[in-house]
Amino acid sequence: MRETSILIVHPDRKTQRTITRILGGTGYRVDIADTLDQGMRLIQHATPLVVVVDGSAATTPQGEAFLAAAKAAGAEAAMTLLGESASRELPHVLALGAVTNLLVHPMPVLAEELTITVQKLVRGDLFGAEKYLLWGTALRSHTMTRASQRNHLVAQLADDIRSSGQSARVASMAMLVADELLSNAVHNAPVDANGNRPRRDTPRDIEIELDDKHAVRLRWGCDARYLAVEVTDQFGSLDRDTVLRALAKNDVRDEGAGAGMGISLSYRSCDHMVFNLSPGKRTEVIALIDVRYPPSERTPVSSYNVFVERSL
Repeated sequence: MRETSILIVHPDRKTQRTITRILGGTGYRVDIADTLDQGMRLIQHATPLVVVVDGSAATTPQGEAFLAAAKAAGAEAAMTLLGESASRELPHVLALGAVTNLLVHPMPVLAEELTITVQKLVRGDLFGAEKYLLWGTALRSHTMTRASQRNHLVAQLADDIRSSGQSARVASMAMLVADELLSNAVHNAPVDANGNRPRRDTPRDIEIELDDKHAVRLRWGCDARYLAVEVTDQFGSLDRDTVLRALAKNDVRDEGAGAGMGISLSYRSCDHMVFNLSPGKRTEVIALIDVRYPPSERTPVSSYNVFVERSL
């Protein structure tokens, strides 16, 4: 039986040491490769739980072949790190459709994102915005039972954010994200017995009563690092490939399959977006807005994670 490991493929030794220190506490062996060729050889001897790849290498033809080989070897997730070239590399990474975890921020934010990502993969414990907030942070929760409650909830969210001392910019970003995610959960997530989406083309201003199955939960909280906005539906109809396609497009209104244009727009309106998918059971989307930095200091691109719950 081959030993499970975490594989890092990155040419920079300082980055290698940093990632190794971050991941050393997971309990899994950490293998390091300077090049994709070395990474290929290591995959033949160990089943990688996660592969962490330099973003500039991942977008080359050799990088695509490596990611395919890692998936075939049993890798749970492909994780790409983008540094100063993030703005230039992002469209190419998204176009691959194979990178389920993209981390774009420098240290110390990288340590936070990388640790949480790997721990979720190792433990299989995916759900809850609490994982991204400091211990003890309170989250407000509301369950939508009518579609018309969306506007009120979004306005209430903005009022709460401003009253907590956050800027109008943060409140505006949160409003946009919450509105899009709630709309998707009400109109795009529901599927019938035949897999059709009966509400996808329903006008957004029409009242809809939401029974227990169709009810949508909104939660939000802030720990002075991140404002987290979490939306959950009980259909679990959003799948990994649809998410990756949607993230790669500027306008996905014709994408269907539960995506809507909300995924793309929401992703570009926050600093980190997390998709927790339990097929046929529930979908949870978390948008994280970093409130520590002014707009001029924000990274121009955003991180994302796509987690899929393992079948028992």
